[in-house]
Amino acid sequence: MNIPKVSVIVLIYKVEKYIERCARSLFCQTMQDIEYVFVNDCTPDCSIQILQSVIDEYPQRKSDIKIISHEKNMGSGVARNTGLEVADGEYIIYCDGDDWVDPDMYEKLYIKAREDNADIVMCDYYEEKQGKRIRCSQNPFRHKGNIVEQMLVGKLHSSVCGALVRRSLYEDNHIQFPVGISMWEDLCTSVRLHCFAHRVSYVEEAFYHYVIYMNSVSHHTTMKQLEDMIGACVLIESFLKEQGLYSLYHIPFLRRCFYAKKAFLVNKNLRNFNLWRELWPESNRCLKEFQIRFYHRMGYYLANWEYYRLAVGVLKFSDKMDDCILSLIGKR
Repeated sequence: MNIPKVSVIVLIYKVEKYIERCARSLFCQTMQDIEYVFVNDCTPDCSIQILQSVIDEYPQRKSDIKIISHEKNMGSGVARNTGLEVADGEYIIYCDGDDWVDPDMYEKLYIKAREDNADIVMCDYYEEKQGKRIRCSQNPFRHKGNIVEQMLVGKLHSSVCGALVRRSLYEDNHIQFPVGISMWEDLCTSVRLHCFAHRVSYVEEAFYHYVIYMNSVSHHTTMKQLEDMIGACVLIESFLKEQGLYSLYHIPFLRRCFYAKKAFLVNKNLRNFNLWRELWPESNRCLKEFQIRFYHRMGYYLANWEYYRLAVGVLKFSDKMDDCILSLIGKR
């Protein structure tokens, strides 16, 4: 059996408006030896029909395509694991059905992987937000601290869509995506992958176009999303302790927990000052260790001192300032 160089796994669920653009970007790749695995997570719309019509336009790709269908909606974690189970490629990468990629993405990442004998190859990506395009660096060697630390504190994006990963890294270490969690499931998985990886490489080019549909997560978070973020933190904490790595990463991990529970302060529908204080209370005591902006730090100190209403106002102002800065960057 011929093993494809790369398997691209795409989740299909309610992406009928975007799947044509995504699929065309995949089938137009300069790399020929690619396997495409589409996982239909029981999508209720016309995504699959649209995908099939695009496939018909690329007959040379048909033999490289697998479409796996769930009988009922299982969630992104199960769908990603399904794709992983059937993928045969030497390397694995994911693509979300509402995003798209540049034509040479997988060829360049694979060439770098083979040149460096890398377990993981990272690259930059674009954020596509309200008609603006922002290039985001994923250079893991630019910042202080190793890759896991940078992911935990948010300096590096943890998405598996922008990282080519050796399939054996998943298999040999029994790494799967968490089930029942739809927020930060990539972070849970990427932390595991990078803890076990022997060599990570980087291509200083942006290929992936990541579509952003909403502003600040903490202000618009639902209870389910908040529960998922907290659940992801619990899973990461358990893994780090099992591997004897918690002492190495406890400050960046607590920084992540601090962000997860922020919604208990700033989201008026979820506001619960007691839960903010009681969840990972050690994170509140480590505030001086966190690298955060001045106004954010001021807001959290006010919350620690139980000046909650004033803290909420300062944090909301801080988030608006951050949005303004990002908007200005996008106009350059």
